[in-house]
Amino acid sequence: MPEYGDPLTEREKEILCMVTTGITNREIAYKLSISVNTVKVHLRNTFAKLGAESRTEATMIAVREGWVAVPETDEGRETSASSQPPPVAPEPPLPWPRRAALFAALLLVVAGVAVTWPQSEAEGGDETSLPLDQSSEQAPPPATELAESSWHERAQMPTRRAYLALAAAGERIYAIAGQTPDGVTDAVEVYGPDDDLWTRGSDKPTPATYVSAGVLGTEIYVPGGCDAEGKATRTVEIYDILTDSWREGRKLSAPRCAYALAARGEELYLFGGWDGEQYVATTYIYDHRSDTWSEGPPMGAGRGFAAAAFLGGRLYVVGGYDGEREQSTCAAYDPDGKIWETCAPLAVGRGGLGLVSLGGQLYAIGGGGWTSYLGFSERYNPNEDVWKLAETPLVGKWRSPGAVAYQNSIFAIGGWSNDYLSLNQVYEALPFRIFIPVGQQQ
Repeated sequence: MPEYGDPLTEREKEILCMVTTGITNREIAYKLSISVNTVKVHLRNTFAKLGAESRTEATMIAVREGWVAVPETDEGRETSASSQPPPVAPEPPLPWPRRAALFAALLLVVAGVAVTWPQSEAEGGDETSLPLDQSSEQAPPPATELAESSWHERAQMPTRRAYLALAAAGERIYAIAGQTPDGVTDAVEVYGPDDDLWTRGSDKPTPATYVSAGVLGTEIYVPGGCDAEGKATRTVEIYDILTDSWREGRKLSAPRCAYALAARGEELYLFGGWDGEQYVATTYIYDHRSDTWSEGPPMGAGRGFAAAAFLGGRLYVVGGYDGEREQSTCAAYDPDGKIWETCAPLAVGRGGLGLVSLGGQLYAIGGGGWTSYLGFSERYNPNEDVWKLAETPLVGKWRSPGAVAYQNSIFAIGGWSNDYLSLNQVYEALPFRIFIPVGQQQ
């Protein structure tokens, strides 16, 4: 038997077995809920230990050494590795307008990037279906791998989940509740960006999914949410970051989940969402000083899975999902004048997106996967009233990650992309820098 270098780790063996099936690095990352860069690091280490110079050579070594079981045909001849997935039906072609738009967008964002066509579709865990989320899934487009990314991987969230509430308070980022492969959760996990470590906080009293969080002082408010049966609730639960404890707050005026939420000063603003029967356009405002919820001017149309963030004294509500397709809508709410104004729409519809205000701009991250394919994030300049393309750490579909600003960084955590994710990605500089044609400002 040939002698190799240091023995492979269990993770390296696991990835090598996947390599023998012919799937791409992107698909391996989806399956294992790790980043593509992490997959590449493991493969480099594996190739070095085996003395292999390619995936094919590493596969031959794995088969020859018996690390991968190889079945035999009726005549006793060897076939492909036993882990080879069954063939999948070809993906239906995109309509020409959408195909052209996607192609143009990808040229701007990933100019000079090699495109890898996967041989099979990643097999992620099935997403739990609730009544407000019943539309058909579409397969992701061919995976696009960036040679170098402006996003960087940090310590992964211990619990894989999407539709969670994410909040930055004090010197920590709090991941609260959401939906996991095992169903709706009450888990609270606390991330320290400075030491890159996760710890466990006190569980949320009521498990919930399709939730968001708003910070008022040293407390994190988590209104409503849906339970495991998809029933929207009125419960408001409040987490104290100083005592690691929960208390119950003033109930919502009506049940809500999959809403957009933003905080300013002593107030919370909750927009739209699912009321248990339909998507609504309502605006609810919580005043901490009087401990009351009141109703403000509604949005133009009912939608859920939108996102909200304050910027320059106005509250922007962006994207969303109306039960049929993702929305590209952008609307700005003036909390003092209590009026709505329109703003430039997103380049593509996004439902289940994260919206972050940082450095005088808005960043729309993720969203989609019901009817749209995503190949980029978007960045909004309020002075120009225009959205520009920005890099994304994931392409295809990336639904309902948590996204927050922490100091001068943006953190995007968790989400759903053919499986529940534990990823923790950070962009650590301002502004986003991407490769775009000369003459277009960033």
